Amino acid sequence: MDAMRILLVDDVQVERLQLAMRLQRLGHSVEAVGSGAEAISRYPAFEPDLVLMDISMPDMDGVEVVRQLRVQHSEWVPIIFLSGHEEPEMIAKAIDMGGDDYLVKPVDKTVLVSKLKAMQRIANMRHQLKTASEQLRQANEKLSEQVNEDGLTKIANRRYLDQKLAEFIALHGRNNQALTMIMIDVDHFKSYNDHYGHLEGDRCLQLVAKELKDNFSRAGELVARYGGEEFVVLLSHCGQARAVRECERLKKCIESLEIPHQHSPTAKIITVSQGMVCWTPTGLESPENMYQIVDKVLYQAKEQGRNCYIAAEFT
Repeated sequence: MDAMRILLVDDVQVERLQLAMRLQRLGHSVEAVGSGAEAISRYPAFEPDLVLMDISMPDMDGVEVVRQLRVQHSEWVPIIFLSGHEEPEMIAKAIDMGGDDYLVKPVDKTVLVSKLKAMQRIANMRHQLKTASEQLRQANEKLSEQVNEDGLTKIANRRYLDQKLAEFIALHGRNNQALTMIMIDVDHFKSYNDHYGHLEGDRCLQLVAKELKDNFSRAGELVARYGGEEFVVLLSHCGQARAVRECERLKKCIESLEIPHQHSPTAKIITVSQGMVCWTPTGLESPENMYQIVDKVLYQAKEQGRNCYIAAEFT
């Protein structure tokens, strides 16, 4: 028989110790406590596979203990009641309150071993189910990440950006709080690709994306690939003054990468142009309209020589 973790609850010390020793000789790990309050306290840390619960205890009877355990812990663990007498009404009440079986004290060895075998089968199924559930959760989490992640840069993709921007607009509109969106374009990226090749172009985008993610990773901040060599940064609860500082910080972060770009008329390293819009949403703005607004000011930044940022006049 595989070992189980058994929580034994009995206020009679002699009976508790005797049964605990029998269970341990059968190879099980036993936590033996003398009251209902102790059982409730020890249950979460011990994580039992089985609970053996005396029905009649002075401070809190087993029925009440089981009722509280079932309320406090959603995961089902089998509970067998221990009773000095076969009292049909009490046993029926105990089962109704969440018990699964009962044993009459003193517990017969043959009956005990049989009950434990049955409970072990249940424990094995529970562990298998928990393992399968965790594997499924991890698979779903990974799938969700892949659905929302840009394959090249490993940051949020356009689909996820659209979803989060709509959520940000609604949230900031309800709370009358400022929201900032920055659209970023890698300057002269076509000539970079033409000169260094597409593999180096991909690597350049990955480095830029990583730098953006490393610098805008706090709660309420999102970095996403908008498409091609364009990225978007969303800054929650961000007013105009801070937004300007963040644009300047972003500019310096990209320059600090010092990615060579010998064919750039702007600089001999990779730089970016930025269009920024900071506004307090009404909650009715559509993501597409906001993209159009910020794209226009990004175009102005490129027209003014690139490697700079322009703020939209938004009312």
